[in-house]
Amino acid sequence: MGINRHSLEAVRTVAVKGGQIELRCYRPHCDEAADRIPLLLTHGGPGGSSVGLYDALHPLADQRPTLFYDQLGSFTSPAELQLEQMTLKRFATEPLCILDQLRIPHAHLFGHSWGGAVMTQFCLDHPDRVKALLLSSPLLSTQRWLTDCNQLIKKMQLELGESVNLEEEFERRHFCRSTKDADQAALRCERRRGNYKLYKQIWGPSEFQHQGMLSELDLFPSFQDLSHPTLLICGEYDTATPQTMKDAKSAIGDCAQLKVLKDAGHKTYIDRNQALVEVVNDFLAQQD
Repeated sequence: MGINRHSLEAVRTVAVKGGQIELRCYRPHCDEAADRIPLLLTHGGPGGSSVGLYDALHPLADQRPTLFYDQLGSFTSPAELQLEQMTLKRFATEPLCILDQLRIPHAHLFGHSWGGAVMTQFCLDHPDRVKALLLSSPLLSTQRWLTDCNQLIKKMQLELGESVNLEEEFERRHFCRSTKDADQAALRCERRRGNYKLYKQIWGPSEFQHQGMLSELDLFPSFQDLSHPTLLICGEYDTATPQTMKDAKSAIGDCAQLKVLKDAGHKTYIDRNQALVEVVNDFLAQQD
């Protein structure tokens, strides 16, 4: 069993509007790596946790300072949010609070799923604080997400009939495809950390049903304003579909790259863990 080439240096709380969020700071043992531009990561949901991201992506911290945070109202950052706090704009202020408190002038940003929307909005609001943007299976438009999911569901029904258990089959095909015991155990641990009350309030009852606060979310019209190196990642069977990611890449322009991971669903960091780590490290090495 190998030894990590990084250590947990600090667990901090950062004041944000409405409460405090927890931040976990990892630092490489190698001085050269420790001097690189930090990577700031956040989770999906809404209401997920970056603890699972660290479990899967901790080798990234061997290569550069790596910071994982839970958004306000999530697992290690508990809070009762008011409706006016449940907006993309407010969530996108949290990275600024982190960078300011730690006196980090700029960072690479990584967001998974809903976290991709958060990091994109932050990049649009504070481009001077960002070096590169990494969007893992990102939510970029609520209406596109629902359209894509409905198409996936229709395909399932045509193949399997109307009587199929939609949620179970949808999850097996498009959420987490790995059937390994360790991967399924990791997924169960993630779910135990989730704030499903917050998820339902902001998003809705399931991945393919929206009844929450994000009906107007659409980042596509703003993509022309992105000029940072941007990496889009998705799974071959992702709910953040390869076609929507191709459309996003085209809308962003020459600064964007796209990587589609074979035989992966939405949980790319579980389904294709090693491949995702390699893709992220290779992209960040280009920026270094």
